[in-house]
Amino acid sequence: MTTKPYDDPVIPQYWDQPILRHLTKLQDMSNVQGVSNDIQTQIQICIDCIKAREDYCDDITSLSSTAIENLVYQTNQQNWQQVYDRGDIQWKVGPGMLTGELEGNFLKTLVSMSNAKRVLEVGLFTGNSALAMAEALPVDGKVVALEISEYIGKFARKLMDESPHGKKIDIQIGPAKDNMEKLAQEGHQFDIVFIDANKEGYMDYYKIIMDNNMLSPRGTILIDNALHGGMAYLSPENALLPGMEAVNMVITKFNEYVYNDDRVSQVMIPIRDGVLAIRRKDEFEGEM
Repeated sequence: MTTKPYDDPVIPQYWDQPILRHLTKLQDMSNVQGVSNDIQTQIQICIDCIKAREDYCDDITSLSSTAIENLVYQTNQQNWQQVYDRGDIQWKVGPGMLTGELEGNFLKTLVSMSNAKRVLEVGLFTGNSALAMAEALPVDGKVVALEISEYIGKFARKLMDESPHGKKIDIQIGPAKDNMEKLAQEGHQFDIVFIDANKEGYMDYYKIIMDNNMLSPRGTILIDNALHGGMAYLSPENALLPGMEAVNMVITKFNEYVYNDDRVSQVMIPIRDGVLAIRRKDEFEGEM
């Protein structure tokens, strides 16, 4: 998820960078209150430093494939507000929901490092992360991607079929919880589980995975947006995300649940909006 400004009705500006939200607020205040030019310059330097770090991380990371670049382009070109107004989708979505080049390559690297063959993605959107992970899988590998919207699923399917790796992706439409319970009943296991759907459902998705032995031996669960725009660790006032107070504690409670789950160990990775990597405790530490 990018930290750059964009016109997105879903994701607030600088969603994953609360310090940037505060600095831009401070900058606006300094312009109105007549703060000295030196202080205003220093504020701008701070903003530029944060943006430069993000840009550098993007620029030094390997480029995404042509298929993913086209997927991102087509997602940005789509008028999602119009799609919502027509009633083709039930919730407002936007390009800010894309995984992005940096995190997409990060996921691809993790899949490659773990020699994974089966991946479960909970929350597809237009397929940025699904295709990135599929590119790292062997020819007989599979990404099972769960998406609630039939319209978005068809949109993603068309784009992913333009890649030779698209055949590795199986899109299942419907509520994620229902599809996960069906997969559990059928005895499916996955080497990587990437959860990036409605945050209120994270607890259910995690419990279904862990309680039904859906994680393969030495498998890893990856939780996206684990810092949730800063709301995981900031008060509503300091998060500067007005109107989102009702969901302020959702991710915090989920993170605490995982932390207190004796079955697992985890590490918070502060990439973009945070990725929580979870593994069974007996596989997190080596034997002595």
